[in-house]
Amino acid sequence: MKTLVVVGAGPMGLEAALGALARGFDVTVLEKDRVAESLRRYGGTRLFSPFAMNVSPRLAALLGPAAPAADELLTGEAMARRVLEPVARAALLAGRIRTGHRVTAIGRARMTRRDMPGHPLRAERPFRILVESARGEEVVEADAVLDASGVYDRPAAVGAGGIPARGERALDGVLVQHLGALQARLPDLEGKEVLLVGHGHSAAGVLAWLAALARPPRVTWAVRSPNGRPCVEIAGDPLPERARVTSHANDLAQRPPDFLTVERRVGVEAFAPEGGRVTARLSNGRFGVFDAVLGFTGYRPDLSFLSELALDVSPVSEGAAGLARALSNVTDCLSVPAVRPEDLASGEPGFHLVGAKSYGRLPTFLLRNGLAQLETILDRLAASA
Repeated sequence: MKTLVVVGAGPMGLEAALGALARGFDVTVLEKDRVAESLRRYGGTRLFSPFAMNVSPRLAALLGPAAPAADELLTGEAMARRVLEPVARAALLAGRIRTGHRVTAIGRARMTRRDMPGHPLRAERPFRILVESARGEEVVEADAVLDASGVYDRPAAVGAGGIPARGERALDGVLVQHLGALQARLPDLEGKEVLLVGHGHSAAGVLAWLAALARPPRVTWAVRSPNGRPCVEIAGDPLPERARVTSHANDLAQRPPDFLTVERRVGVEAFAPEGGRVTARLSNGRFGVFDAVLGFTGYRPDLSFLSELALDVSPVSEGAAGLARALSNVTDCLSVPAVRPEDLASGEPGFHLVGAKSYGRLPTFLLRNGLAQLETILDRLAASA
């Protein structure tokens, strides 16, 4: 029986494990935290897509009558508690999920990335996976590996041009880049001075939270877009929650209430401590002193533990290069076409990035599409086993 290791026990990781088991693989899931840890960090944020779009029929059948309604919009916390935790406890996965196991390196037995890249002989060597846990380090071997570790652990820099602003790396407790962490701090921000950076869907949702406070903070919203309505809106958007959040943020930007100042076509150049607060200088030369900096500029994959694999990584997205090429002209997650099996190849036989990590920094990932691509990958792995 061929062995397969899945890195990450989020929605894609558990789906990968179930799909691989159904195809006869001996599966182990390695998760550095708890099951669905990244989703928990969404806090009370509702997913834009309904439950039926976020799981495979295989996983839904495992939940049985306890499954949420098909059209229900779950929060990240609810998705973890009501869906992924019960699946992880299912008899089918008993003993296969190792939480508290951090993968620190993946390579080929007795091969560096320079040894016979693309040669069939390379595929004959097993993967060696260095894992760190409370018991120390161990090496796990596998015939195939799927990396479903996601991107939410690595927020993109707040600074202009995608690199940290001067002083950004030294910010301590002032910079918030995860939705759950911000939600916990919202009461403390009433009446304060806040800098919000980013104009994607997360930033739009954050602005709605701030506007709904009894005493909204004075918000400076720094966006790269020159548009009066900076968040991209989809005409006739079939995801009502996404349409609602985006439209609300754009309405505020177009006619700012007293608490909001919108700085367009700018980035952050520098931060400096200011007696428990922080001074920020924008690229248009304006300054401000803030109690909190809310940086929602996206997330990026961690490729550091994959450095000895001969991967075809996109220089643009930092995800799978074939997938990035196939989706280069796609701007909305609901218009992603079916991709060819060869577009999902990683360059390293038996290894694949799956889920959000395969998209890297592309903003077009949708669980439904990731699940379809996962099935293609699993079919190819099973055919070559």
